[in-house]
Amino acid sequence: MKIIRTVILTVVLVVSALTAFAAGNGNTAPLIIDVRTEAEWKDGHLEGAVLIPHERIEQGISAVAPEKSTRIYLYCRSGRRTGIAEDVLKKAGYQDLINLGTMENAAAVLQRAIVK
Repeated sequence: MKIIRTVILTVVLVVSALTAFAAGNGNTAPLIIDVRTEAEWKDGHLEGAVLIPHERIEQGISAVAPEKSTRIYLYCRSGRRTGIAEDVLKKAGYQDLINLGTMENAAAVLQRAIVK
């Protein structure tokens, strides 16, 4: 079961990265990263977001943001996990990180719909 979840997460990351790249017409497009769990993601997430649970952010980020100058928006349920993810990404050299706290706040700031 764990292997299946890992494969699904990898597929989601690759598809999201390709979508973000295409949307940017070859330029580095900003990314919206949901750092919640897969179960929370399935209950609803921002349109165009990428799922990378906060405990996997260090391993998963390079698949969707190889350029460390990419603008990255982070959100979760309460803002606690975005703070953890933001710290990890800063230590990894990412420079343009925006902690939006909750999904609802991220939806309002980015003017994105919450989809299921």
